[in-house]
Amino acid sequence: MESQKVLDSRKIALLSIFVALGAVFKIGLAAIPNVEVLTFWIFVITVVYGLRIGFTVGVLANFAADLYIGFGPWTPFTSLGFGLVAVIVYLYNKKAGFRSKRDYLYCGIIATVVFDLFTVITTTWLILGIPLLTALYMQYGILPPTFYPFGIVHTVSNAVLFSFLGEKITGVLKSSFAIF
Repeated sequence: MESQKVLDSRKIALLSIFVALGAVFKIGLAAIPNVEVLTFWIFVITVVYGLRIGFTVGVLANFAADLYIGFGPWTPFTSLGFGLVAVIVYLYNKKAGFRSKRDYLYCGIIATVVFDLFTVITTTWLILGIPLLTALYMQYGILPPTFYPFGIVHTVSNAVLFSFLGEKITGVLKSSFAIF
């Protein structure tokens, strides 16, 4: 019984570290629009520790980061979007697995596009009331008024992270922190 309590406290401590790291990763790159490492971190945690831990880290890390960056009506939906990333990664891993860099690349693209669509629909369209086509254009357009391709930058940066670092980082975590 005592050893079970110790193991549970170790799990809670490690989960807390994962959430804190996720929040720091989001805060650290907040100044660069749509370049972030939290999606990749959720991917790593989900592949190594499963859906429940990945979903928890995604939701709580975003909430924690938004307490610093700025909490708003979008925060619950963005947090659920990061939880959705864990679901996408989990399903991709179960269905296709990760056998090559191409699998990591595809998973990064799919998870990021689904996250972006979910957050555009829930926050920009439903909360802010911007028409859906305008909201999608603002996310993926490179003409006025945006001039910055938010969705394209987000997707490409995450795809690069997933494909170049996915296998290495998940391997390190699997071998170093096999506690869950």
